[in-house]
Parts: sequence; structure tokens; C-alpha cells
Amino acid sequence: MPKKQVPRTRAALQAVPPGHRLYRVTINVLVNPAELDALTGRLVDALCPDASHEGDCPDPWSMITTDARSYDRRAQRRMLELIRTTNPPPDYPE
Repeated sequence: MPKKQVPRTRAALQAVPPGHRLYRVTINVLVNPAELDALTGRLVDALCPDASHEGDCPDPWSMITTDARSYDRRAQRRMLELIRTTNPPPDYPE
């Protein structure tokens, strides 16, 4: 007996309000894993300074954190080069 096909549905995209634009902000950072939680917490505070507000944020946002170990070496080198050219990291002890 053939399997019954179930149609897939997708949620409707949220409309961009008049006068607004949709942006993507990419931040490459070089931190140790212990510092990552504190850093992402500070970014959340910057995006939503009133954590006690009711309901959704007045400025909708999302954040995705990805460990660059999942990227190929070329992508990792490019990320490090972008960091080096915009904000050189300190020399770390070997």
C-alpha cells in the first residue's frame, strides 16, 4: 500500500513594516568558549535593552551563533582575515 502524501505547509513570512528594512549583521569574533555566553548576553542586551517588556520585542531580531569549526579552512581563514583587518586581536601566548 503506497504511503499517504502529507502536504507541507510553511508559515507565512512576516511582512516588513513600512519605513523599515531587513538587515543581516555578521560579527566574527575570536573568543574562548567560556567568554561566548557573556558576549552573546551583551549582544542580547544591546538588541533588547528592556528585557522586562511584555510580548514580542518592538524591534524583532534573531541571533544565530555558529562555531567556525564547522566551516572549511578557507572560510575560517577568511573570518580571521576580516578580524585582523578591522580589529586585530592581541597576541595570544602559545
